[in-house]
Amino acid sequence: MMLVLFFVIGVSSALGSNADPVVQISSGKIRGKILENFYGNSFYAFQGIPYAKAPVGELRYQPPQRPDNWEGILDDRNANTICIQLTSTQLPNESEDCLFLHVYTPQLPSKDNNVSLPVVYVVHGGAFVEGSALIDSFGPDLMMDYGVIMVVVQYRLGFFGFLSTGDLACPGNNGLKDQQFGLRWVQENIRHFGGDPTRVTLFGQSAGAASVSYQTLAKNSEGLFRSVIQNSGSALVTWSLQRYPREIAYRIANQINSNVNESYTTTDLMNFYKTVEVCQVKKACVDIFGEGLVASFFLTGLGYLLAGVIEPEHDGAFLTETAYNKYESGRFNAVPTLMGMNSEESIFIILDNNFQNELQDRDENPSLLTSTDMHITDEAISNKVGSDIKRMYVGDGKLCGNLGPSIRMFSEIGFGKPLLKQVQLHSKFSDVYLYEFAYSGSLGREAYPFAYIPGAEKVTHGEEMLYIFVTKATKDLSKYPEKDIITLRRTLTMWTNFVKFMNPTPEPSELLGNKVWPKVTSTDKIPYLYIDETLDIKYNLKQSMVDEYHRLYSTYAVPPLDTY
Repeated sequence: MMLVLFFVIGVSSALGSNADPVVQISSGKIRGKILENFYGNSFYAFQGIPYAKAPVGELRYQPPQRPDNWEGILDDRNANTICIQLTSTQLPNESEDCLFLHVYTPQLPSKDNNVSLPVVYVVHGGAFVEGSALIDSFGPDLMMDYGVIMVVVQYRLGFFGFLSTGDLACPGNNGLKDQQFGLRWVQENIRHFGGDPTRVTLFGQSAGAASVSYQTLAKNSEGLFRSVIQNSGSALVTWSLQRYPREIAYRIANQINSNVNESYTTTDLMNFYKTVEVCQVKKACVDIFGEGLVASFFLTGLGYLLAGVIEPEHDGAFLTETAYNKYESGRFNAVPTLMGMNSEESIFIILDNNFQNELQDRDENPSLLTSTDMHITDEAISNKVGSDIKRMYVGDGKLCGNLGPSIRMFSEIGFGKPLLKQVQLHSKFSDVYLYEFAYSGSLGREAYPFAYIPGAEKVTHGEEMLYIFVTKATKDLSKYPEKDIITLRRTLTMWTNFVKFMNPTPEPSELLGNKVWPKVTSTDKIPYLYIDETLDIKYNLKQSMVDEYHRLYSTYAVPPLDTY
């Protein structure tokens, strides 16, 4: 804690001499502003920086391109612009011209202070169809007290970021390519903000975690970052991969205009797509897929219908090989990784009014529980696998009416199973630190104020993020109990330690109970940090689940696997 206090004092004096800062970057000058966090500590904010050209007109559905230089000083007029969301409504700040990032730094370099801080590069979640980099969701306020620079990137979402025809007319993955392009911007420009381009850590949660996982698998990713943090997501989750991109591309077009069908070449199809209005696209996607995260969650077995794809080989390809093959073979950018999950990721699915009907469907047809990534075509085998999965959670009973076990099932299918498989594969090639976040506090429940559900654990998807980033609802920390603030300080300390040292517990700390978080060195006995009111080292997270899915995949799945 003393180190943090010394750092903050240094920050305050530096800020005092740099009011209304202007920074020169490769494209021009940008003006920042000074913000203050809950504890009265100030930091610099540079918001709405264009890192690529606006992907509009002929650049719609194209890979990102270097932005044009500008004259004069660019202000933060784009600070509140977000990418097009897959929702039925059109927000006033949505735009196709959305490839902006925000930089937050506690110190700027000067003639007398050649500061060089580690950088955390944040990729937001939202099922690849929603979300933004806005400060109201990713407030850097507290992280600025820990001696790191924070960059939050926006990338094209849904139809505009993940449309693919399965061929060179539109290979796909433009949203992921945006993220990588932003990383190249960081390499070129972060020194101007006091950052060290050789010490960049990727951070993502949910689809953001799947995204940063994809970045480690991508072509040409070497040298862009040195470590990764994955909260509740992986490129191995079934929902991170589109399996039928061509069919989806034609289906959306036909929903917009019934005259567009398979008689169109993919080139004709993309020419059509360049003419459609945003409102037409949004309506077609919502009509086909449903609206929002919960509605699309039950497509887990197929993968989200707008997500990453395996591209054909071509110059500029982002990914041409499956995530499973990459991890299994070691053909990936094997950097140190901190990763884990919350104790009950899928509590949020009870928000879906159709949830009980979905459970009833699976009671009547257990094959719906058999993931597409097992590649089982025999209906009888698929039904047996689904029945075995169902039996893991409710025995010979029914899912419908057994809310807690059913939630646990979706938590493990959608998050636990694939994340723990990545740990097994990834840890053979680089350091991996695994956690389970189980602390249930009023701060975390600002996201989802659920009552306790018998048979389920307590911490759902996204709760841990409120112990790392400040949101519009959590700016006043005085309203939360001391236990919440201690958990916040512990989480921030370990996560920023990893950014700085690639080790979450590099030295003994009273705040952390002098715990040493061990890395995974053997898949026979996998250590993990259990984060609750105390910190505890445990072993073999969800082992019975891991063993049963290993049996099912090794017995029934048809290789090669793509996800898990």
